[in-house]
Amino acid sequence: MVKTIQLSSLAKVFSKKIYGSKIKTATVARGQSFYYQIALKGKGAYTFEIDSKINNLISVSHVGFVPMTTPTYESCRDSDYLTKKKGNCPDPLFPLEGNSIELTGGYTSIWLCVEIPTALASGVYDITVKVFNKKGKRVSDEVLNLNVMEAMLPEQELIFTQWFHTDCIADVHNVDVFSEEHWALIEKYIALAASHGMNMILVPVLTPPLDTEVGGERTTVQLVKIVKNGEKYDFDFSQLNRFIDICLKCGIKLFEINHMFTQWGAKNAPKVIATVEGKEEKIFGWDTVATSEEYVGFLNQLIPSIIDTFVTKGIKKDRLYFHVSDEPGGGCINEYGEAYRIIEGLIDGCHQIDALSNFGFYEKGIIKTPIVATNAIKPFLDANVENLWCYYCCAQHEKVSNRFMAMPSYRNRIIGVQMYKCSIVGFLHWGYNFYNLQYSKAHINPYEVTDAGGSFPSGDSFSVYPFENAVIPSIRLKVFKNALEDVSLLKLAEQKIGKEAVNNLIDRVAGMEVTFESYPKTEDFFTKLYEEIFKILS
Repeated sequence: MVKTIQLSSLAKVFSKKIYGSKIKTATVARGQSFYYQIALKGKGAYTFEIDSKINNLISVSHVGFVPMTTPTYESCRDSDYLTKKKGNCPDPLFPLEGNSIELTGGYTSIWLCVEIPTALASGVYDITVKVFNKKGKRVSDEVLNLNVMEAMLPEQELIFTQWFHTDCIADVHNVDVFSEEHWALIEKYIALAASHGMNMILVPVLTPPLDTEVGGERTTVQLVKIVKNGEKYDFDFSQLNRFIDICLKCGIKLFEINHMFTQWGAKNAPKVIATVEGKEEKIFGWDTVATSEEYVGFLNQLIPSIIDTFVTKGIKKDRLYFHVSDEPGGGCINEYGEAYRIIEGLIDGCHQIDALSNFGFYEKGIIKTPIVATNAIKPFLDANVENLWCYYCCAQHEKVSNRFMAMPSYRNRIIGVQMYKCSIVGFLHWGYNFYNLQYSKAHINPYEVTDAGGSFPSGDSFSVYPFENAVIPSIRLKVFKNALEDVSLLKLAEQKIGKEAVNNLIDRVAGMEVTFESYPKTEDFFTKLYEEIFKILS
């Protein structure tokens, strides 16, 4: 016999325990993505079929398990985790062949994606999932009543980037960099990201100097081919043009150029490979001081050429975002300021952004658009900083939202409501597909190592998984897409009743003032909030 339970997308189904709520009905706007799960428990082979008028809009995946060896840091004092014990955790969404699944005694689940097109007529659509044993006998039914409203989800305005690690794609799939196999995989990874709300991408014009050990290197993925002729440089942008074409094809609209200086202080140049007298060699790197005359001369030639390449492709300057250095500390303000001034005059008309949380950088005018950690953002909000972005990474493990595997999914999703309330314009997360140990000391298999070798909480460094010659999502990526849609839906309600009224509604439904460090710790909040929003929109 098999036991089935229909659950919300915010539930997590571990092999021995289910965390989350059952679901029988749901309401969505046209153009929205709706997800839910069916947990199964039993032994043996089972098949299922879906009976619905919108069958063609529904896809099904099998939720797989991966080892969660670092649920969070041992020092973490936050109690809003499903568990702080090591063990297998549900996360990757595997494609199902033939609608069949093998049960081994514990719980597992199937994940249903319903992509509602804008043209679908409003109304209630029943979705029945019928489960059969290996003899073909029908052993279970689960029915969902999906109410599609007339309201249409507006286009996403929030800028969202998860750093795209081109080198890790080549490394984990064991293909040569910029081989045809690599390009095909790059497109698949970009397409998946874009279909889940990512509208900006990190462009490796040079190999990005991110999470790299001082003196170490990451796999070279420099898109621009360079020939050095004395103090002059010739650039071949054919690979960059190919990368841009793929991005545009997949729906990417904004482009962030890799950091022009090393991480944590802008003290050195990133790795730069060039052909010198017919031989390829490294011309800049850890032994290059950031402000050296030779590197400054190189940037003076490279950056205008990069911008011209994008403009020639029809991409305006205001769709380009340049980085100086990632996460510089307060003690690096002077070095960062010197590096910023090197590129400031070269990027006129473009944007300059960086992840940093020391208010002094903004006060001194050496960062135009700060991307601030969610647990350090209050001074920036109090100062009414315009065009404010936010981010989280491994350090944001207490009080605030995040997407670690051990966290409940409502803690992942609440970031959308929080960003709406605080009028955040952009969100950055560093780990779309970082498949290395910390500092990129070695490559990892994300099905075996989910914590970068014990350095980060499991799930922090990636949201997708390599699968054969393709890529598959995680449940965390899906839930975050819903968070982005929450922002759009709240903005739609704002058109009816105004920003202040929507913010008051959020707090009333939550029973508290929702901030980045204060949020309702329940799935039911989203159900009630949607009920109120759809009353406004109906």
